[in-house]
Amino acid sequence: MGSVPPVLLCITLLFIHDTWGQVEFLSLPDTVSIKESSPIGSPVHAFSLINCTSNNPTVTIDSVIPPATYFNTPTQTLTGSVFELQITLSSTATLNAQVVNEYILEITAVCGNETVTNQLFVNILDDIPEPQCEPKFSSQVGDSVEVYSNVPASSNIYTVVLRQPKYRPVTYKITSPSPSPFTISSNGNVKSPAAGFANANLNYQLQIQVTDSVGNTCNGTLNVKVLPVYQNSVNFTSSSFSVTIPENGGPSYLVTTMKATGTNVLYQLIDPSSIYYIEPATGTIRTTFNLDLETNPSLVTTILKVRAYDSTQRSNSATTTVTIIVTDVNDIAPQCSPAIVVKQVSQNAPVGDLIASLSCTDPDYNSTGLTYSITSNANSLYSFRMVGNQLQINNTLNYDSYEMASVNFQYSATVVVTDNGTPKMTTNIPVFVTVTPVNNYDPKCAGPLTYSINENQPFGTVVGQLNATDADYPFNNVEYSITGAQNPTMFYINPRSGQVNLLGPLDYEKQTTYNLRIQVVDLNNDILPDPKNQRTAFCTITINVLDYNDNPPICTPPYYETTIYSTLSTATPVVSLQCSDVDVTNAVLRYSIVGGNTNGRFQMIGSNVMHNPFSFNTAGGVYDPIKYELLVLVTDSTASPQYSTTATVFITVIPWTTTQPTTTTTTPIPQKQTTIVNQTLEYWQPDTWFMVVLTITGALLLGAIGLLTWALCRKYPLCAQGPKDATEPLLQDRSLQNAEPPANQNQQPPPPSKEKKDVAPVSPLSLQFDGRAQDPVTGREYLFNSHTGERRWV
Repeated sequence: MGSVPPVLLCITLLFIHDTWGQVEFLSLPDTVSIKESSPIGSPVHAFSLINCTSNNPTVTIDSVIPPATYFNTPTQTLTGSVFELQITLSSTATLNAQVVNEYILEITAVCGNETVTNQLFVNILDDIPEPQCEPKFSSQVGDSVEVYSNVPASSNIYTVVLRQPKYRPVTYKITSPSPSPFTISSNGNVKSPAAGFANANLNYQLQIQVTDSVGNTCNGTLNVKVLPVYQNSVNFTSSSFSVTIPENGGPSYLVTTMKATGTNVLYQLIDPSSIYYIEPATGTIRTTFNLDLETNPSLVTTILKVRAYDSTQRSNSATTTVTIIVTDVNDIAPQCSPAIVVKQVSQNAPVGDLIASLSCTDPDYNSTGLTYSITSNANSLYSFRMVGNQLQINNTLNYDSYEMASVNFQYSATVVVTDNGTPKMTTNIPVFVTVTPVNNYDPKCAGPLTYSINENQPFGTVVGQLNATDADYPFNNVEYSITGAQNPTMFYINPRSGQVNLLGPLDYEKQTTYNLRIQVVDLNNDILPDPKNQRTAFCTITINVLDYNDNPPICTPPYYETTIYSTLSTATPVVSLQCSDVDVTNAVLRYSIVGGNTNGRFQMIGSNVMHNPFSFNTAGGVYDPIKYELLVLVTDSTASPQYSTTATVFITVIPWTTTQPTTTTTTPIPQKQTTIVNQTLEYWQPDTWFMVVLTITGALLLGAIGLLTWALCRKYPLCAQGPKDATEPLLQDRSLQNAEPPANQNQQPPPPSKEKKDVAPVSPLSLQFDGRAQDPVTGREYLFNSHTGERRWV
């Protein structure tokens, strides 16, 4: 490894307090250097704190860059008025200039209300000598190696290993003994003497020096022991041997192989055995049959005497003993009773309840203890436990689930009985526990409990669906019924499905809400259905009846009679109709005149019958009737369904004329006696079919009249006059005001008064048109002035 290049440090001095007498550090900021081999507790830097009036200032190392815990908090000593501070290495310091060669310490002192901060730069110096030899090699005793005396010449017998050599190349040298029969290569390989070892049982101690390229050295010691090589013809390495074999190796199982030195060596058993035999040429000892200690315990230990001899000279031999120890092999699994567990358990059986007690034994020669455990599947996980040899319930058994139904409500598990031999043998005991049901849960009403239905729904309409749940399997197996009095019986609930149906007619105007108390009873949730164990729940459902437009408006009274003067203000209602709709509270009714409105003299504004100006001037050619029979249609909706009623309004108009004097002299007006005539009219409302027939008949009659008019016009060309000629009679002057009205007017004008009337002067207002009518001959509409009689086609 190369040396660390020098680092250029830029030091910035922070003068926090520049006023004489304030707290400050002496010898900070500063840069110091320490060796990476410095021991724990070595001083790093000493500095002072001056102008501190506190008896116990706080001096801390706020931060270390890069982060490290190698520096202790500064210790302080008061000398006069100066606090002497010292930073030392902590017990965790492991300095390494190859990793970090500088640390920056941020130091803060708090003295009363004053605070001062400064920095210390610590450089790490690389002072560990190189190279470093392995500790055992460089120790006082040194490292050791053993070689046989017949090792080949110049063979590698040892290699000197260094720890992180830094300055290469490295040279190796044997400094003692000098000269030395051993040599060492440039790679640190120690070689045996070139002439070999003349004698055995010799010991050599070599001193080796390792030097790097800059002159750093390390020294080590190598002890070399030369072992003799024996040349005995036939001999065993030991006078006795011991071997251990398992019992169940089978016939011809290899026990051991004997090895003796010499040439042409054969082997034999001195005491023949019916259990073992030896192969003469190889010395391999094998079994003659499978060993079983359970049937023949005496086979546990056998001592064989083995002879090795030279096949050419039997007297050249050696003997040894072989002790064969047969170990018991755990080859028989535990035997248990019962061999299978089948049981029924109630769903609410308590935790810890005993399911079965097992009786198990280990038939092996070396009988060991037994261990019981339980292996579960996904359904039975954590459901059972073993306490010794007892199988108990570990968790509440579940019956109410689809998963349990899919396995016929049966938990399956396996009790594993394991002995403590080698290898371990196990016996599996299948466990089948069938859970019987118990009715544990009350039904619960689920889903919406409020329903709505229109009042016009027919018999059998589905009002809603009540969904009750029951956590007992089979799930939601419940029966519904309506409890309490229903008078009259308006609804029916399906006992199995919970569907609520309509039985009787609803009337929103009579009752808007029905509250039904529903009884829910669970069914067949026990192993033996028992009505005593049934569970019941009650819930109340609310059925809101929705209003439906099925009633026409009602007017009170159904017809009106009134008499008005023709001079009644047009802003004053003639009649106000009092109508209502029982279907909707505060209903917005619509009124329209559908009949009897001759010359359009009336209009509806809300429920008020209003009138337009009347025309009773005989000179004008248009004369309004005095009696009106108005048919007012009252509707309750603009959308379907729509219901309506017709109110009849009988109005009698009394013509009344007001005049103005033409001169300043008052003209006496004779007194008139007003006569009010009351007439009772019979109102007839035909059936619907009659109105249809009458409409069709009227349409045919109008068609016939039209054809007749067309034929007459073709015969008499006078009918074919143009529009200009038709309008000319209407553009008449005041000299034509006394012309007779059309012959088909509904009412004849009253006979002219014999009294002489003063004619009021014509005002500009008299030139306005204040009426509208329809010509009975041509069917065209025209405007007229009731004062002047002037008319104009529309």
